[in-house]
Amino acid sequence: MIPLSSGMASPKHDSRPLILVVEDEALVRMTLVDVLEDAGFKVIEAVHADEALQVLKAVSDIQGMVTDVEMPRGSINGFELARQVRASRHEIGVLIVSGRAAPKSGELPEGALFIGKPVHPETLVRLLKGTLVSKDT
Repeated sequence: MIPLSSGMASPKHDSRPLILVVEDEALVRMTLVDVLEDAGFKVIEAVHADEALQVLKAVSDIQGMVTDVEMPRGSINGFELARQVRASRHEIGVLIVSGRAAPKSGELPEGALFIGKPVHPETLVRLLKGTLVSKDT
């Protein structure tokens, strides 16, 4: 995981795509982070949508987001988070995952993808890469 601010300049530019993972269940979040880091992504974590929106305001080079739908601690769900992200930062690829809630008509923002849990790691990586604006992923 990448810390939001380390206070130190990195010796060379890291060209790996930066992904925001938004998931309230710790073990699921850790698994997603491990899969994405193993696939060559840099990852920032958020435990709910409100935290994700704060991260998105603070970090300008996020290229993709993987979000759960149901996150009780936040004020909005993953579908609404995805809509807000696609409306304000259309360059960010969005992958929505859920084991309980499938999108109803009109819930999935344009350009976002949805996949049900459990997600096979290779499928997760392939779909996420498909959402990213081409930046050598």
